[in-house]
Amino acid sequence: MQTAYDVFHGAPSDISSSIDYLDAFHTDSSTEPQVRLALTHVASMQSWLDHHKVQLTRQLLALASTTPSIVPQQVLASIGNITRTEAFREVNRANTLRQFPSLEQAFVDGRISSAHIDAITRIAFHLDDSARQQLTDRGAWINTIATHATPDNFARALKSEVARIHNDDGVSVLERQRTDITLKHWVDRESGMFCVNGRLDPESGLRFIGRLDNTVEQLFHAAVPTNCPTDDRKHGHLAALALVALVDGSALSSSSPNSRAEVSVVIDLHTLTHGLHDKSVIHTGHDVELPIETIRRMACEAEIIPVVLDSKGVVLDIGRASRLATRYQRKALEVMYPTCAIAHCNVPNAQCQPHHIRYWRDDGTTDMHNLIPLCPEHHRCVHEGGWKLSLHGESRQLCVTYPDGRSLTSSPTDTARKDLLYDIS
Repeated sequence: MQTAYDVFHGAPSDISSSIDYLDAFHTDSSTEPQVRLALTHVASMQSWLDHHKVQLTRQLLALASTTPSIVPQQVLASIGNITRTEAFREVNRANTLRQFPSLEQAFVDGRISSAHIDAITRIAFHLDDSARQQLTDRGAWINTIATHATPDNFARALKSEVARIHNDDGVSVLERQRTDITLKHWVDRESGMFCVNGRLDPESGLRFIGRLDNTVEQLFHAAVPTNCPTDDRKHGHLAALALVALVDGSALSSSSPNSRAEVSVVIDLHTLTHGLHDKSVIHTGHDVELPIETIRRMACEAEIIPVVLDSKGVVLDIGRASRLATRYQRKALEVMYPTCAIAHCNVPNAQCQPHHIRYWRDDGTTDMHNLIPLCPEHHRCVHEGGWKLSLHGESRQLCVTYPDGRSLTSSPTDTARKDLLYDIS
């Protein structure tokens, strides 16, 4: 299959060829492979445009250094018809590529995207000069990881490298985050409603989200309020009601099994016992990092459920998780499938439901060999769209057979699992 890099570097007239291809493309009558190829041409053009925008932004910054009346962010926002926030992001990308020149050529070649640049920009922003220089000195390593990883995976690897630079497994970062927590509230004049905004350090945030999710489950498992939205606002609506219930003290009693936050942290055994190594696995279920010592302490205090993996990614233990079958199985499925089990689907596991490969009505058992997580869309494809599923072997190879007879075989490593088992060597 062609990639954006292949299209971008096929011939000197790559961009002209892509424009001609897309201009003649008939979207309404196209097949899936044709759409994929068209999107590859779009991606190559986007890489070309992003590179030139960085070059022009860099020139604006140079001109502004000698001509104070030139404000790069204002020029970018007005001419590009973008927000000031987006304009600042463009400036930050140009500055980041100047600080990390090893990424420049990969960006020019289309091997990495603007999202990769944004990832390292966010992480470098919080470093002092010494730590930033140490990260810059790892230029070859950064380039290798960036060109072989998704932006999310790249960000995780960078965070682990920053922990190594601080030589404290991330403890100093967590301490700075703890001093930076904040909460503010105000009344929106148009709606007359209270607005709340804040940020929490990873440890506090995981406890907060875990408690909130448990409360949503306890209050609304059987039924949701009659006025609850049915669109994308549903989750936020229920979370707000749960938060109010927690503040009122009407949600959970201290004796309730759900009164404490239930948070799972996936970690490999070697990291848990000996600290970070080249192929460490630490996954909180959210885009935050916890130091090893914090995970160990929270596990001892039963504030988290440590899900421990062996060197092959197989679940060894699920800590203090309830032994009720459905909860145990959900935890195990969450570890193996951070997203929907269908390959290339990025819907988080939290928004999926366990699906019986052999239907319950057909005497299918509620056992791990018969369960996979499916998002609502793919659940409909199976039940109403005629998709046939089968699960094979210890590797859990999933075969999807479509109504037209085509089939696709994948395993958990073909979903988002590859974004969890990253290599930081």
